[in-house]
Amino acid sequence: MRSGRTARFDATMVLVDGRVLDYLGSHQHLAVDLDLAVDERGGLVLTSDAQRFHEGPFSFRFPMLFSGRATLHEWWSDEDRSFHIDLEVHNRLFGFLFGYRGSFTCEWVPQRTLPSG
Repeated sequence: MRSGRTARFDATMVLVDGRVLDYLGSHQHLAVDLDLAVDERGGLVLTSDAQRFHEGPFSFRFPMLFSGRATLHEWWSDEDRSFHIDLEVHNRLFGFLFGYRGSFTCEWVPQRTLPSG
C-alpha cells in the first residue's frame, strides 16, 4: 500500500474463558487466539496462535503448518494523537509472508454477537 492511502481493517477482540480471541474481517469468519505482552515503549505486542474458520454450521481449525504467525506491535503517540502499528507474518517453512506499518485512529462501537471460539 502506498503511503498516505487510506485502508480499512475490521477486527473485534473479545475475552473468552481467560483467552483473547480476535475475529477478523467484516463477517468475522476467522477467529485467532492471541498472546499479549507489553514492550519497552509501553505498547502492546500481540502474537497470534491457533486459528479457526467459521461459516454457518461449518467450523474448522487451520493447521499451523499452513498458517502464518503474526507479531504485531501497536502503540499510541501523543505527538500525532494516533495509534501506530508494525506487523510481520511468518510461516515456519516459508519464512516471511507479509507485513505492514502505519498509523490509524479508531471508532468505538457497541459489542456484537460473535461465534463461539
